[in-house]
Amino acid sequence: MAVKQEILALLEQMPEPLQKEVADFARFLLEKKRGEELAWQALSLAQAIRDLPEEDYTEEDLEERW
Repeated sequence: MAVKQEILALLEQMPEPLQKEVADFARFLLEKKRGEELAWQALSLAQAIRDLPEEDYTEEDLEERW
């Protein structure tokens, strides 16, 4: 059985208070993943600019221009 179907089958067997706990946990996992992605983005940006000369940059300097 695929994971999604297994989770749905388990949810159908649970009373609503437990279903709410599962939903809360799922939201927590999503937020945790988003936080990890943001941390990697910040690290990537820090690594990308680490060798740039020390100058004051504005947000406009960071915008991508095509």
